[in-house]
Amino acid sequence: KSKNYPSVASAREMAAPLIYIMDGDKHDEMMEISDSDSLKEAIDRFWLSNVGSQNRARSVINLYYERVEQANKQFSNFKEGWKTDMGMIFILFGPPWYVDRTLNRMQWSYSYDRTDPRRNFYFERTRVPNEHFPFSHYIVQRSQTYFNLVYQQTELWRTGNILETSL
Repeated sequence: KSKNYPSVASAREMAAPLIYIMDGDKHDEMMEISDSDSLKEAIDRFWLSNVGSQNRARSVINLYYERVEQANKQFSNFKEGWKTDMGMIFILFGPPWYVDRTLNRMQWSYSYDRTDPRRNFYFERTRVPNEHFPFSHYIVQRSQTYFNLVYQQTELWRTGNILETSL
């Protein structure tokens, strides 16, 4: 974990979570930049070229990194919270409206209709915590609906329309 953890302060810490809304190859290129100032410029270019307006980009950037920090606080286990599946969904979609838990399964609902597959995410616990692995680690179930929702949401982030739209 970084020295600023759970906050995101350095250019490297800001660049890494962009993996969720950037093309993989472009993100890899960005992460290869070793100079901190150049990396910060690349991050700013990414946001401004996609969102457009500087004021709007600032609002989107603030929201994105607030969620990254919250994901770190809420979902960290053996890795930083933003790197977990729950952290990723939290960053992209925000806090769920409802959370239903069973022994090894969790459902996050973003609607009053908790049966609507377009508004729900399901997580499976990969192993029960024990003395050697004391963490609850959940993996999101991926389906075509999941991939469609994530794609739509990343487009909202890239364009800045996330400020007007919620799931």
